[in-house]
Formats: sequence, structure tokens, C-alpha cells
Amino acid sequence: MLQQKGTTSKMVLVLLFAVYALLSAGGLVLFKLGGQDAAVQVGKTGFSLALSWKMLLGILCYLCSFLLWLVIVSRTQLTFAMPLSVGIVNTLVFLGSARFLGEEVTPTKIAGLAVIVLGLFLISIPKK
Repeated sequence: MLQQKGTTSKMVLVLLFAVYALLSAGGLVLFKLGGQDAAVQVGKTGFSLALSWKMLLGILCYLCSFLLWLVIVSRTQLTFAMPLSVGIVNTLVFLGSARFLGEEVTPTKIAGLAVIVLGLFLISIPKK
């Protein structure tokens, strides 16, 4: 799964994954929060876009997460990194959306989240 052998390099990769996931999920939640105040206008004078500070911060977080993703992909197998990152980010977005956006949490959504978390454990099992 992880291409690097040393304990230090594995810890760095775990840290990169954690920061990536937090920036990515945080960026999406901030983008959604700030999107409520965004305005797009097309008129005779051209195109204008008004973005809130939350939306700009969300874009910045998401951009930083993309740059970290490039580093992560260069250091590990894509077949491991992609499902792991998608699962972690989806879980964090679910939790962040419920907490900060007040989105509805239903038993069906919780069951789906449990399946995602189970999948994360399964792909993390080291091969023998």
C-alpha cells in the first residue's frame, strides 16, 4: 500500500493524508457556507462575481488540499490512496455538513457512512 518503507516516511504520509482530508472537507463545507452569499451577474459591462470570505477561504483550502494530493499520489499507490482519500473526505464532509450546515442525518445516511468506514478498514488491511 505505502511505497515508502521507513517509519518516519510512513508517519509523514499519514500526516499528509490527515491534513489533505481536513483541508479538502473543510474547503467544501466553507465553500457551501459561503455560497449562500455569492452573486454572479452578467450584464452590459461584463461578468461580475461576488464571493464571501467563507467561499474564498474554502477555495484556498481546497487548492491547498489539491497540492497536497499531488504529493500523496507521488508517494503511494493510487489504488490505495484514491479510495482512502475519497472515503475519509466523504466521512468528514458528512460530519461537517451535519454540524456546520445543519443538514439532516438519517438512519440511511448513517448506514451508508458505516459502509464507507468499513471499506476504509478493509483497504487498510496489510497484505500478507
